[in-house]
Amino acid sequence: MKQCGDGVIFTLLDLQPSMAYFVRITTIRSSAHRTMSEVVSFTTPGCEPDPPLAPRLINRSKSSLNLQWKGSKDNGSKINSFLLEWDEGKSEGFKSCYMGTMKQHKILKLNASTKYSFRLAAKNNFGLSDFSEIAVFHTSGTMPPTPLPPKLKEAGICNLSLEWCAPPNPNPNDSLTYVLEMEEAGSGLGFKPKYNGEDLSCTIRNLQRSTTYKFRIFAYNLEGRSNPSGEVKYTTYPDKPGSPKTPYIKGKIYANRVKIGWEPPKDNGGTYISSYSLEVSKNSDENSWNIIYNGTTKEFLYDHLQPGTTYKLRVFCTSPIGQSQPSDILTIQTPTLSPASCHPPPLNGEAKTKETNIKCDNHPNENSEAPAYVKKAEDNQDDKQGHSSSKVRCILGSHPLKCETAPVPSPPSQCGIPVLTCKGPTCVVISWGVPVCNGAEITEYRLEWGQSEESTHLIYTGPCLSYEVKGLIPATTYFCRVQAANVVGVGPFGETGIVTTPATVPAVVPMLHEVENKVPAKLASSCIAIQWEEPDCHGSPITGYNIEYGDRKILSVERVTECILKNLKPDTTYKIRIQAINHYGLSPFSQSIRTKTKPLPLDPPHLDCVVYRHQSLKLKWGNSSSKGLHSNLISYNLLIGDRSGRFSIIYHGSCQTHKVHRLSEYTEYKFKIQACNEAGEGPLSGIYTFTTTRTPPPTLKAPKLQHVNSNICEIKWESLEPIKGDPIVYNLQLISQKGTDLIYKGPNTSFSFSNFVTNAHYRFKVCAGRQYQNSGGTQELWGPYSPSVLFSTHKQHPGSGKGGGGKAGSSTGEEKDDKPRIEMSDDTFVLILVIGFALVAILCAVIIQHFLIN
Repeated sequence: MKQCGDGVIFTLLDLQPSMAYFVRITTIRSSAHRTMSEVVSFTTPGCEPDPPLAPRLINRSKSSLNLQWKGSKDNGSKINSFLLEWDEGKSEGFKSCYMGTMKQHKILKLNASTKYSFRLAAKNNFGLSDFSEIAVFHTSGTMPPTPLPPKLKEAGICNLSLEWCAPPNPNPNDSLTYVLEMEEAGSGLGFKPKYNGEDLSCTIRNLQRSTTYKFRIFAYNLEGRSNPSGEVKYTTYPDKPGSPKTPYIKGKIYANRVKIGWEPPKDNGGTYISSYSLEVSKNSDENSWNIIYNGTTKEFLYDHLQPGTTYKLRVFCTSPIGQSQPSDILTIQTPTLSPASCHPPPLNGEAKTKETNIKCDNHPNENSEAPAYVKKAEDNQDDKQGHSSSKVRCILGSHPLKCETAPVPSPPSQCGIPVLTCKGPTCVVISWGVPVCNGAEITEYRLEWGQSEESTHLIYTGPCLSYEVKGLIPATTYFCRVQAANVVGVGPFGETGIVTTPATVPAVVPMLHEVENKVPAKLASSCIAIQWEEPDCHGSPITGYNIEYGDRKILSVERVTECILKNLKPDTTYKIRIQAINHYGLSPFSQSIRTKTKPLPLDPPHLDCVVYRHQSLKLKWGNSSSKGLHSNLISYNLLIGDRSGRFSIIYHGSCQTHKVHRLSEYTEYKFKIQACNEAGEGPLSGIYTFTTTRTPPPTLKAPKLQHVNSNICEIKWESLEPIKGDPIVYNLQLISQKGTDLIYKGPNTSFSFSNFVTNAHYRFKVCAGRQYQNSGGTQELWGPYSPSVLFSTHKQHPGSGKGGGGKAGSSTGEEKDDKPRIEMSDDTFVLILVIGFALVAILCAVIIQHFLIN
């Protein structure tokens, strides 16, 4: 409002385009003298439409997108056409693809599995609106073909490493992901996912040993999932068997023999037991153990023992996987023997003068029978010595009995030193000569082998005079010895042969893996840290390593066990393997690993405030319509500044909007934002400043009506206190059959209304406004309108003359008849109805309960 000569000019703000408005001015000289002008109406001019909402997708195919949209507010001129623009799938500038009155359009001849961006504007006679937000849609593609079944890369006792090939991708713009499913064969539990990712290999851990598992794989892209591959079965390796139980004695211990038995282990390692080995140690010497038996049976007759000697026995078993630990030790002691003698049998009669020669073996012929006293002597001898290894000749005559021992075959003599010849770093040929057989043909040789002279073990039993040992460790010393056996027994071991295998290239690096958190976050997109174990040098010190990665790039490093690969491409998978170097050359490459660099840190998005309020600000960033498959991998940090200029995080998450609460009215707030992904936190944005609005006045209660006389009705409403020193003014609005009029604006909380007519309805509602000063002068901030209150006039006696409104010329009788009355408001009427229904429901419930009880 401003003074202009004798008149006053009012400026009305925040008007809507193409809307009719009514204005009336009330001049107040005193509380009793008010003059109200005639109502003046005017209509604001129209303008271009409001921006429409972004188009939405209703159907798509590989080569088409069908879009639909809604109109926007036309602002006084009917919308006559829409302009749809797109980027042609090139992520470049926008071009027109449709102009017309339809609210739907189908774009044809598109590329499969391609992203397209669209925006929409509306047009009327005043011009073209601003464009809508950008909408992004993808044409459909083809689901990936069925992949080949996974292949076994490496099997272990508790793990299986699998790898597979990528099927042809029909959508080159999409990346494929894979889901590997596993089922334990025969469990009936079905397939369960074990891996989900983009790599072409994985290792399944924590499996059961010696167990068969079934596998299948699916491929995914944006269009969905392929059919499952064929099912394949792979089995984990068994483990070494457990120790057998402590061996035990079967029968009686004799002076020179004993039978030993044992039981299989409780845990066979998941496979069969191929052999048992029985070891013995004499005279409590637990550092020297000799194998006396190797075979599949679970008992052994240990003979040729020495009387009065202590023996310690233990047993271990062997499976195709390896050798178990020895069992607990069994200790036995053979009994001692008393001196043996022959006594003459008692002779009677003529037999005393005769000489008789009797030859008897300790195993007599079936057709011959020795005298009873001879058999008794043999039995006594066997009881004392266990069994005899010689034949006994007994001469019976007039002289005392004479006993002689005849020579018999015995075990072979000691073997000579074996000859050892190296065929390479991992192979040795052992040969030996034939020892003296001692009267019985040699049936087999027993070869023991080991890395120390005290811990050799049996590796060969057979008739050959040579044996080839393979799979040895280079640059390692080995010991061996040989003993021969015939039908009588086993001869003593020969002297020990010694050989050292030659040195060679290093062994394969046993373990290579990526080291997490070794690379700083800002370098994680271009660097990978790896670590490995140093392998066996095989007799020549390791001098360095070759690391192969990427497109067969080779990086040579010194004798270290970790390295950081630099200058790599962001968000790229690398296959890495390593080999060791010594004087003899290069070791084989290790098993390769696959690891991926982190993506580059993201630039901060643009930050906008989309809703301003007096106690809150709703902030928005990024483009919510462009969320892709991996949008959940991106998060954001929203920071707010304090009075000292420091910024702190008030939101962290993947959403692209956030409402900041508990703010002060009409106050500037400063914000920063940054994006985060696998590579870490991106750079902070610049400072964005947004200001909260002023607090609007609250909603008033419905005004109250008071009938003063037949010509005047007084409207009153509640009073509000100033808001932070800003004064409060009020707008009183009249709604009648003629329309809506503003009949009062000012600081008062009451108004006298007199221009009413008979038989009419009037509604009044009021709102409060806050007046404040800024650079543009006095401004007003209005709160919402109160509920309305109804005021009606009616004619009690039809046919009487016109009256009302306090007009002069109305008779007294008419004035009495035409007395206006105040009717209840709609809200009051609804409240009365609700209360009435509630009372009726309660009454019905009481009656029903009464009848049910009776």
